[in-house]
Amino acid sequence: MPRGKSYRRSVAARRRMETAGVHRVGIPETSSGFVSRRGTGWRHRVNDWPSSSFTNHFHKLVIPEERSDGKFVLLIGASHLRSFADGIVKISDGCLDFGVMCTPGAAAADLRIEAYHAVVPRQPDAVCVTAPSNNLTASLNPDEAGEEFEKYLLTVLYRWPKVFCIGFPLRLTESVEKQNLFQQEFHRRAAKLGIPYFPVAEYFPLKRLDLWSRDGIHLSDDYGMPILKKLLWIYANRYLEMLEPKPPVQSQAATAYKPRFVPRIVVKGEERRVPSLPSSAWRVVRSGRKTIIFLNHPGEMESSYSQKKRVVHHKIHGTRVVLRECSVPLNPSRFSPDILVAMETVSPSDLSDVHPGIETKPVEPQRKPAVLRTKRGRQQVCKSISW
Repeated sequence: MPRGKSYRRSVAARRRMETAGVHRVGIPETSSGFVSRRGTGWRHRVNDWPSSSFTNHFHKLVIPEERSDGKFVLLIGASHLRSFADGIVKISDGCLDFGVMCTPGAAAADLRIEAYHAVVPRQPDAVCVTAPSNNLTASLNPDEAGEEFEKYLLTVLYRWPKVFCIGFPLRLTESVEKQNLFQQEFHRRAAKLGIPYFPVAEYFPLKRLDLWSRDGIHLSDDYGMPILKKLLWIYANRYLEMLEPKPPVQSQAATAYKPRFVPRIVVKGEERRVPSLPSSAWRVVRSGRKTIIFLNHPGEMESSYSQKKRVVHHKIHGTRVVLRECSVPLNPSRFSPDILVAMETVSPSDLSDVHPGIETKPVEPQRKPAVLRTKRGRQQVCKSISW
């Protein structure tokens, strides 16, 4: 039976993908120019260890003696920790006691099984998990290695709640691009679970071949492992400081501000005093009900205040003149004797002393003749015509 059109299309698409060389994203091919190198450092001869009944890998667990003033940190990893487990490089020194659970050649899946069945007599204050570098060859891609590493971390968290991770030193036998992808995947999986992850690859530059042993995989005991020891100390102390509860910040009540000095204003000079004058020399102007009052005796002042309408009588040429009420509201004010004397000279209050001059009658303005209205003008015009 002949094939259909859809079958031919799928075959053509498959051939196009093969010719294009489509690969999985995130897994770069090893560059053709990459060459594996060897280190120049020294590493001790491997000692025989008993095999584990769970993974058939060599396995060793070292627990230091308990101290009252020291904190216990458990290291879990592969063959990178062999020098610590054999005591070639001493790590337990000072205020921290490091226990080592080492399984050489184990990947994340094997380390997970060993951590689950481990019998640790002491409860560690912190657990340090080293990223499994053996997954570079045991896993097909970073995603697969990341899934195994996440299961591994979940198992460790099930056993011990206080966990942090460190990265693995780079190898001289693998490309840097590939190792960085695996490191990033491990870091991402640890951050997903909320576990601190501290990378260490930058402290082992690839130009220094003395940091690695002759196999190009493990660190040398004379130069590489002392650096790893310092990093473990630094990150363990940092993580333990993170676990310590921070003291609550007490809110302090703000104290009242007290100035250092109080400014004072000192005024020098004599105080001004109002001279006390007899009441007869004062002239009072009060707005009351729009009236003006001139008083010369204190008795008149009291009597005049009680009147509803206040009128002052003056005489001009023997004729009695009554002043009208003032239409402008005035405010009461007092004048000093000097001002009163000056006012008397300009405009005396007693008008009888003033001699009248030639009285001139006011000139009335001449009125202009009114213009005749139109109707009256028409009447005059009509009369003139009738004449």
